[in-house]
Amino acid sequence: MFASMIVALAIQQSGLHRRIALTFIKIFGIKPQFLMLGFMVPTWLLSMWISNTATSLMMVSILNCVITKLSEQETFNLSVMQDSNQNGSSGDKPSSSVEDADIESSQQSQHHEKSESLNRFEPTAKCLSLAVCYSATCGGVATLTGTGTNLIFYDMITDLGEKLNYDFNITLLRWMGFALPLSAILLLVCWIWLQVLFLGIRRSTDMTPEDQAKVSQVINTEYATLGKLSWMEGVTLGHFLVLVILWLARDPGKAGGWGQLFPKKFVTDGTTAVFVMFSICLFPKYPPRLFFPKKGKPFESLISWKTALSSVSWNVILLLGGGLALAECVYKSGLSEAIGVSLYSISGLPPAAIVLIICIATASLTEFAGNIVIATLMIPIVGDIAIRMSMNPLYFIIPCCIAASFAFMLPVATPPNAIVYSSGVLKISDMIKAGAVLNILSLAAVMLATMTWAPHIFRYNNYNASMISLSETVSNSTL
Repeated sequence: MFASMIVALAIQQSGLHRRIALTFIKIFGIKPQFLMLGFMVPTWLLSMWISNTATSLMMVSILNCVITKLSEQETFNLSVMQDSNQNGSSGDKPSSSVEDADIESSQQSQHHEKSESLNRFEPTAKCLSLAVCYSATCGGVATLTGTGTNLIFYDMITDLGEKLNYDFNITLLRWMGFALPLSAILLLVCWIWLQVLFLGIRRSTDMTPEDQAKVSQVINTEYATLGKLSWMEGVTLGHFLVLVILWLARDPGKAGGWGQLFPKKFVTDGTTAVFVMFSICLFPKYPPRLFFPKKGKPFESLISWKTALSSVSWNVILLLGGGLALAECVYKSGLSEAIGVSLYSISGLPPAAIVLIICIATASLTEFAGNIVIATLMIPIVGDIAIRMSMNPLYFIIPCCIAASFAFMLPVATPPNAIVYSSGVLKISDMIKAGAVLNILSLAAVMLATMTWAPHIFRYNNYNASMISLSETVSNSTL
C-alpha cells in the first residue's frame, strides 16, 4: 500500500496525470456528450492507479476552469446588453408614469432572461460534475490497488487462505480479468444515464458553437501551460509502465510468469511495488550532468524520502490497518460465526438470490458509512456463510467487495462525491436522483459478472477437492 502511494505521488508531483487528462479531453472534443466522455475516460484510467480523491481533485479543477469561463462570458454579455438598454431608455425628456412602468417591466424581463441564461449551462455542469466522481468510483474497482475496499479484500482473502490452507491465487491480472470488463460496462452505463438525465436524447444542446469555442480555448490554454514532456514526466511514466508490466507478468496463468523463478510466495505484487518505489527514490529528478553537461542539474531524486513521508496519506494507511485489525477481531472473537449462524437460514435460497441480498445490503450500508468499514465487517460474515454452505468463499466475498464501492447517492458516501458536491454545482437531490438509478444498474452489472465470467476466472470449482479439510479447519478454529 505504502509503495503504491509513492508511485502515485510521483505521478502527481510530475504533473503526468494532468497531461494525460487534458490529452483525452482534446481527443474526444468539446460537444457536451463527448466532452463528458473526455472527462470520464482519463478519470477512470487514472483512478485505477491513483487514489480516487487525488484524481477527482485534479479533474474538478479542470472542470471548474471550463464552467467559470462559460459563466463569466455569459454574465459579461448580459451585463453589456442590460447597460445598453438602460442607456437607450434614458434622455432629457422626463418620463411619464406609463413609460416608467414600461421601463420597470423591461428591467424585470431582462433580469428574468439573465437568470435563465445563466442557468443555461447548469444541466451540463451537473452532468460533468457527476461524471467525474462516478467514473472515479468505476475506475477504482478495476485494480487491486484502485480503492481501499479492494486492498481490504486482498489482505483478508490472503489471511483466510492461510487459515484454511487453501491458495485462492488472487493476482492483479486475474482481478483485472474480472473487474476491468465490469468497470468498463459501468462507465458506459454512467455515460448513457447521465446524458438521458441531464442532457436528454432529443433535446438540443445548451452549448452554442460560440460556447464550444470558449471551452476549446480553455482546454488549449491549460494544455499549452504544460509545455513539452519533461524529463520527470518521462521517467515517471517509465517507472509506472515497468510496475504495471511486472504486476501483470508475475503470474499470467498457464503461460507462466517471472514469479516462478523464485520460491512459492517469495515475491508478491507488494514486492514489485517496493522495488519500483526504491527506484523512484533513487532516480534523478533532472537530467544528470554526467550524461547531459549542458542541461544537467545537481542530483535530486524523483521523490525524496522526506517528501514521501510528509506527503503520503497516513490516515488512509491507518484506516486500512485498523480495518484489518477489526476484521481479525471479528473473526477471532467468533462474531462473524455468530452472525453467520443467525443468517444461515438464507442458505436455502438459490446462490444467485443470496448474492443479490448481499449486494443490496452492502451497497445500502455504504451510502451512510465508509466503504472500508462496511467491507471490513461484511467480508468475514459472508465468507463464513459461504464456507458453511460448502461453497467457495470468493463466490460471496467478491460481489460484496465490489458492492461496497458503489456509493453514488450521497456526498458523505465517498470522497469523490464530497469533492464534486463541495464545488457548489450540485444539490443533494441531484445526486440522489442520479445515484439511485445508477445503484440499481451497477448491482445488475455485478450480478451479471458474478454469474457469467467470474466462475471461470477465479475457478470456483477447484475449491471442491479441499472442502472436507477446509470445513474441519473452520470448525476447529472456532472452538
